[in-house]
Amino acid sequence: MSATASSTIDISASPQEVLEFVLDLKRYKEVDRKFLRVGKVVGPDAEGRGSVSLWGRVKGFPPAPDRQDFQLVPWSRLTFTGASRQPGRLIFDFTGSFACKASTEGVTEVTHSYEFSFKGPFRRVEKKLALWLQQEIDLEMKNLAAALTKQK
Repeated sequence: MSATASSTIDISASPQEVLEFVLDLKRYKEVDRKFLRVGKVVGPDAEGRGSVSLWGRVKGFPPAPDRQDFQLVPWSRLTFTGASRQPGRLIFDFTGSFACKASTEGVTEVTHSYEFSFKGPFRRVEKKLALWLQQEIDLEMKNLAAALTKQK
């Protein structure tokens, strides 16, 4: 079992503008309350791969350093995966993604999703975490839409 959340919103921006904003992770921190500090960002390289070092928070756990690897499929999908050999991987595995689909002129349908798979005794928090996670992702998407609208 895992804790999952997903949110879809229409944003007045192109898929490229949306994913470029997300990839500017120091700026993206402004719309995602789970990011406390963004450190080194590497990439994306020619194959769309990269990584980010950050401090994040998950309800019920102390803030912790982490590294996320990412894969960009220009300009339709961006997937973050918790990198191996990080302290957080002792507690949970993580995948987060953004899928963008251009709809009407100048509008992109953006679906953002999370999956946290907790390990061992930490599995007990999955059900409790689900509601918080859904509230966070809904707020994050509203903040993303507002930030992209303000930028224009």
